[in-house]
Amino acid sequence: MTLLIQAVDGRLFSLVDASGHAVRGRFAARDKGGAAMPGGELVRDHTHYRRAILRGDIKLVAEQEHP
Repeated sequence: MTLLIQAVDGRLFSLVDASGHAVRGRFAARDKGGAAMPGGELVRDHTHYRRAILRGDIKLVAEQEHP
């Protein structure tokens, strides 16, 4: 499953790679300069993001099942 997430103003939340490790210098749903991506970002479903959604650090836009 993948999640389409959107950045929340005033919040920075780390992006994780496929193995669950934080990607240094990159934040979820933000470009390399730190600006929110207008269309959000598609990421793998991970508890890291699910917890962030519940805390309000990022917004869940949509969920997609893999075929």
